[in-house]
Amino acid sequence: MRFFIFMSITLTNISKQYKLYKSQNDRLKESLSFSKKKYHKIFYALKNISFTINKGEVVGILGKNGSGKSTLLKIIAGVLTQSNGNVKVNGKITALLELGAGFNPELTGLENLYLSGSISGFSRIEIDKKIDDIIDFADIDEFINQPLKTYSSGMKARLGFAFAINSEPEILIVDEALSVGDAAFARKCYAKIEDMCKSKEITVLFVSHSDGIIKQLCNRAIMLHNGQFIVDGDPKDVVNIYNKTINSKNIDLKKIKDEFTNIINNKNKIDILNNSVEKKDNSFFNKNFISKSIIEYPELGAKISDVRLTTFDNKKVNIIEQNKNYFYKYKVTFLEDFENIRFAMQIKSKTGIHISGKSSFIDTKNIEKVNKNDIYEVSWMFKNILNEGEYLFNCAVNNTKYGEKTILHRVLDAYLFKVIQPKENKSNGLVDFGYQLEIEKIV
Repeated sequence: MRFFIFMSITLTNISKQYKLYKSQNDRLKESLSFSKKKYHKIFYALKNISFTINKGEVVGILGKNGSGKSTLLKIIAGVLTQSNGNVKVNGKITALLELGAGFNPELTGLENLYLSGSISGFSRIEIDKKIDDIIDFADIDEFINQPLKTYSSGMKARLGFAFAINSEPEILIVDEALSVGDAAFARKCYAKIEDMCKSKEITVLFVSHSDGIIKQLCNRAIMLHNGQFIVDGDPKDVVNIYNKTINSKNIDLKKIKDEFTNIINNKNKIDILNNSVEKKDNSFFNKNFISKSIIEYPELGAKISDVRLTTFDNKKVNIIEQNKNYFYKYKVTFLEDFENIRFAMQIKSKTGIHISGKSSFIDTKNIEKVNKNDIYEVSWMFKNILNEGEYLFNCAVNNTKYGEKTILHRVLDAYLFKVIQPKENKSNGLVDFGYQLEIEKIV
């Protein structure tokens, strides 16, 4: 049985240094010398790298050759040890660094799969359940029963990837491993990784020189240069900065960081400008329009209070307009210490039809645990695309331990609200998808 593990990757001031000697004689001199004279110089493959990757994030690592990308991934995967700093990894890692590494050339492909499975902690029964999927994905036909030493590099890559991708990873690390093998196999592998990236339960680190793949698969990107951390943010923004520097021999790191900061600031200004429109919202609060069907679950370590719906200027409302942004808020007071906390919300119709819901672990906001008497305000921003009618909000706070979920507190029908919309713009059903009609006479 595999239990759920809270997982994230935290790097704090990670450095990796090597001693470089002009010759083997200098290396020998230093090893035999009793003096303090040094015959080497220090090279930093990585220098003071710090960042946190949370569960479910898909993070692309960009940088020119020699920037430290592979070194970084090997340290996270535990293949390489850092010279300085701390690495914290929570979760089962599958690292696609060198496909087929660790296979025994004298054993058959099938025997190597069982050996690798055993080393990875799977029982014989667990491997038996996976073996058909692995062999089918590898697609090397009768060679599965031939010694690995008879395989081409592409066949080894197929077998290595097929095993890795079916080993139930919680953290997947991919380092340009798919450059080996034919184009059809590479497309197959990327499709599989893309499916895994869509799962909010798997954390993915992806190194690629293809900016298209970074933008397609990742929701965050980090750029390295000469072992140093440069920028971290939206993949499109990071890729744009990277492409500007890729052909430059001399790079002004301060200029790059300043330019990236300007990009972020300009985005924030646009967001503020867009949000200011919300102040023209004609929503209001009707004190007589309240939920009369509230149901509260027992308080098993937490208490929800102060449930409300607000505009961008924090005005409490329950009569709201269509196509405006709002916040659904509530406070949670914790009565005990907890880890692995998840907040949740749900919207349903007055007749009980489930329309939409969302839940999220608080580790996405870099909060690893909560303490007794802590009070948090939970705020869900949403765009109201509901049609005219009456609706209800639910809210909850849960705790997951050893794979078992406990509802610490839950409130059903916690908040009643009504949507109004212009008569000339009404549509049928519960939700307005913003349909636009175009009619063209062709005959």
